[in-house]
Amino acid sequence: MRALVPARLGGPVSAEILREHTGTIEKLLSPLLKLAENSDSIIAGSVGEFEAGEEIFHIPRFIFMGPKGGGDTIRLAVFATICGDEPQGAKAIASFFQQLESNPGPASGYHIYAYPICNPSGLAADTRHNAAGQDLAAHLWRGSNQPEAYYLEREMGVHLFQGVISLGGTDDDQPRFLFSGGRNSILRAALASAAMPAARLFLADAPPENAVSSAVFREQQVSQATGFLTGTNELRPVPFEINFEIPRQAPEQTQIVWMANALKSILDSYRTVLAIRQNI
Repeated sequence: MRALVPARLGGPVSAEILREHTGTIEKLLSPLLKLAENSDSIIAGSVGEFEAGEEIFHIPRFIFMGPKGGGDTIRLAVFATICGDEPQGAKAIASFFQQLESNPGPASGYHIYAYPICNPSGLAADTRHNAAGQDLAAHLWRGSNQPEAYYLEREMGVHLFQGVISLGGTDDDQPRFLFSGGRNSILRAALASAAMPAARLFLADAPPENAVSSAVFREQQVSQATGFLTGTNELRPVPFEINFEIPRQAPEQTQIVWMANALKSILDSYRTVLAIRQNI
């Protein structure tokens, strides 16, 4: 790993601001913590802690261990709130885990690692950047001394996920689905197909002027983006990276439902995607 040992941060966000809003983190994590307390399938923990603005922050991790499948366990990772002002992804993870707890069948053969708050100091201050004023997406795999980057890189390096998913927002008026991990047209079609049911759900609720056909969505919104979470040659094998982005101006509940359904859609399709990858 090229990231440095986590450093203490000073930065432009004051200790007073962070102290005022640390309850936001507790409130956001509460549904997942309660779920884990009463579940035999969910493990709650922390990947590490760091100090920012005289406050101690943790990056939480929740693991859903699905029923044993017929083959090797598939490890997927879901990252949210990389931008501190986008908590909807964390809420979508809670909704997704609640669905799996009620009906674990779709998670058969999976271990799903969820990181609902990757930028806790940014969330506490309600800012896109972390307490040091840094955009975390720009720091991954670049030898950064930002502790959040260090811990996320370490998780990916240790667990060697087959797939990595991020949940975020976009200023566009339509949801975006970006992926990296393969140039093969069969793979692109499989990944696009996995996102389409959730996309249709969002578009069905959108105002008529924002609605587009599935064909247009597929052509315009599915692209071969370079993944920021896995943009390194240090991960072997290279996982697929899938980035879901929902319009920020959409109602919060619409964002949560869309992201949770997008995760469910990928879970349903991912085993097929991996099988395709092994045969090309």
